[in-house]
Amino acid sequence: MQISELLTPRAEVLEGRFQGVLQAHKVTGDDERLENDPNRLLAATYPSNALRNVFDRVADKIDGRDSQGGIMLTGPYGSGKSHGLLVLYHMFNHPTVAQSWADEWDIPIDLPSDSDAAIISTSETDADLIWEPIYRSAGREDVLEEIDRYPTTDHVEKLVEDGTFGVFFDEIESWWESFSEDADRDLLERNRFFLQNLLEVANDPNENLFAFITLLDRSDRLKEILDRTNPHAEDLNATGDRERIIIHRLFEGTPDDIDESAVRSVVERYVDSYEYPIEIDEPKRYENRMVETYPFHPALLDLLDSIYEAARERQNVRGVMNVLADTVRQVHDETDLVVTSDVNPRAFRGINRTLFDRFTSDKAELGETENGVDLLQVILLYTLDDRSQMASTTQCLLGTFKPDETTVDRLHMTLEGLYGTAHYLDKQDGSYFITEDPKLTALITREQERILEENRDQAIGKLVDVVRDEVFDGEVYVYGYDDVPDEKQQTFVVTLENISNGTLTSELSEFFEERRYQNTVQFITPKQRVLEDDDIVSKAARVFGAENLRGKVDDDQGELEPLIRDEYRQLRKELEDRYGKWVKWSGTSDGELRMRRITVDPDIEAVKERIGRDTTYVGEEIVGRVKENEGGIRVGSLLNDFLQFRRLPVLLDEGVFYSAVSELQRKGDIVLEGNRANFYVGDLGQYPSEIEDEMTIRHPDNLPDSVFREETDDEDETGGDDSGGGITDWGSDRDDEGGEEKSDERGETGPDEPDEPDRVTETVEVSLEGNSPRVLRSTAESRINETRDTVKHVRLSYDVDDLSKSELIEFVEGLPDGEKIEATVVIERDADE
Repeated sequence: MQISELLTPRAEVLEGRFQGVLQAHKVTGDDERLENDPNRLLAATYPSNALRNVFDRVADKIDGRDSQGGIMLTGPYGSGKSHGLLVLYHMFNHPTVAQSWADEWDIPIDLPSDSDAAIISTSETDADLIWEPIYRSAGREDVLEEIDRYPTTDHVEKLVEDGTFGVFFDEIESWWESFSEDADRDLLERNRFFLQNLLEVANDPNENLFAFITLLDRSDRLKEILDRTNPHAEDLNATGDRERIIIHRLFEGTPDDIDESAVRSVVERYVDSYEYPIEIDEPKRYENRMVETYPFHPALLDLLDSIYEAARERQNVRGVMNVLADTVRQVHDETDLVVTSDVNPRAFRGINRTLFDRFTSDKAELGETENGVDLLQVILLYTLDDRSQMASTTQCLLGTFKPDETTVDRLHMTLEGLYGTAHYLDKQDGSYFITEDPKLTALITREQERILEENRDQAIGKLVDVVRDEVFDGEVYVYGYDDVPDEKQQTFVVTLENISNGTLTSELSEFFEERRYQNTVQFITPKQRVLEDDDIVSKAARVFGAENLRGKVDDDQGELEPLIRDEYRQLRKELEDRYGKWVKWSGTSDGELRMRRITVDPDIEAVKERIGRDTTYVGEEIVGRVKENEGGIRVGSLLNDFLQFRRLPVLLDEGVFYSAVSELQRKGDIVLEGNRANFYVGDLGQYPSEIEDEMTIRHPDNLPDSVFREETDDEDETGGDDSGGGITDWGSDRDDEGGEEKSDERGETGPDEPDEPDRVTETVEVSLEGNSPRVLRSTAESRINETRDTVKHVRLSYDVDDLSKSELIEFVEGLPDGEKIEATVVIERDADE
């Protein structure tokens, strides 16, 4: 089966006249173009998520649900801004045709039949006064004669005297920035007042005026003017349905016209043939995506998008469409799926001519090698991608394999045989790339070896820099190499050594000994060896060696910097795979500190997200502490404790603490005491305007009943003289050596509570299964009731990889405390001969 049996390419694609670039100023021209033909343009337009959002904004204004008629279409070059602007223009200029198209796509909009439009593209119009071509296009030269320095709102309103009117600006930023702030001050001022008045009228609920503007976000001066009336903005590059846009642009019909069962049968032949060494996570999900992107392999679309996004002026979808249109024209009746090797590499010569010439040279060396040129072509395209700069084995095979032509195993053998045959083909860590000068890599290797022999510390210093600045984006300190501040704000510290819990606890005890704010330093350790791994240090030496060559070798073609970036990328990826584990502290029943390490991604936001899961314990800790102290605890003092003591939950910021106090007070779990024994009782609807540090947190059980009675005329406003004990200032009076809090317990206990009736209970076993604490926690939350259930016993069973004795001890040390712990360890022991 061929693509042409399932999909019909558009005539302009088959005839080689596909318009990948749409120009707004051509809409008023006489030439036969897509821009000025509303029927053809709309037929080739897929109503993306972003466009539908814009249509909703227009409909809201038309139907009176919203007054805002100012709409900005944003995004980089090639994101579809001009295409979207042209569609909107035809909605106003040809409402009957556009309404029919909208109805076909179930777009909920009723276009007014009396609408008109004027479109201004500054690539064609270089007017000193931008309003002049607008009024001329609208046929209102009479208004121009009335204008003095600039159009007032009255002048602007005359555009909508005869019905709904849309003003469309394309590429206005370049025009605006062409003015000199000094020499053209008067022109800038007059145009600024016009744009402000235009957008004000567009935001008037009584005026049916729309103003559409495409922006690259390159002019802060213009953006400041446009933002005054808060117009709607839609980023067309973030639409989320890129594949559908491309497929609809190249093929006839709509997604509903595609025979999905036939497409899936084609795709299944590919996925069922993907075997080692092809690695695909979740094959069924990958199969579903292949069906969605048919007739293009998703790996091809991802690669082209990445190449063009990094290319000059970010061609993005515009460039992708041009390449795919040429490919469809050539192979639509020859193959059942377009893969990477089907793309003609000549389309990419402009990105890097040197690499293309190297590919051409190696192509001749391969001769008649089966699939050799196809594989080399795939490697070239991945080499041109600034993000990857090389192709993995999986990417090479996915980009070339077709079930009717070869097998994965044969293709893999050909791939391995290319290395050493193609002169400019290089290989690193199982990935392939085309190099511009193979001699340069040898120089880097020589410099790497010299550093390892003569100055290993330089390599370690580079390792520190990459961990801090590349893996963690400069948001951490490196333990042992950076000075870590002692402050209230949370700081994150990364260690380079993968050591046992006992050794780490001992080292960090010395670190924390002289620190005041111990609970604001979060440590992240590696989950595999880093500093102890010679291979990692060697990779860091290679990066340092590559950088050392700057200015020492002839590099007229700029070949060194891509190699340096490549070495950086390899080292960073290797380090990212080795991080990390967050060091979590907690208190034990006997007042000791317990440490355990929790797996996290090497990303500070991910670490914060994991820490944030423990915020529920902040409220529990507050309630427990104030209940133990009849006199209560001052807000500021308790906050200080949370920042200082590691046995307490971590506060990502102080707002978490204040929010917890506020929520507890509203729920009645605590009572706040202000000045002059003024109590705030949530159950009585008494809430302070803000939580003040001088307030005292009290537990309801430690307060007299009079505090919880509604005030009457003969009661004191503060609740009487029996309002409770004094304030215990936790966290300020400390033992000189231990650093522990001292509490001053004062106040009286209330009358005994009446006995609760006997509870009828039953013993139920609940099974929790998973491969991580997160999964077990989620299951526990869904199966165990907070109010009805009390956990009496926990049996844990772990299936683990082979552990050494020291690893077992570290594992046991990480288990939580309990009233009694029993463990049976199954070991494999060498038998005596």
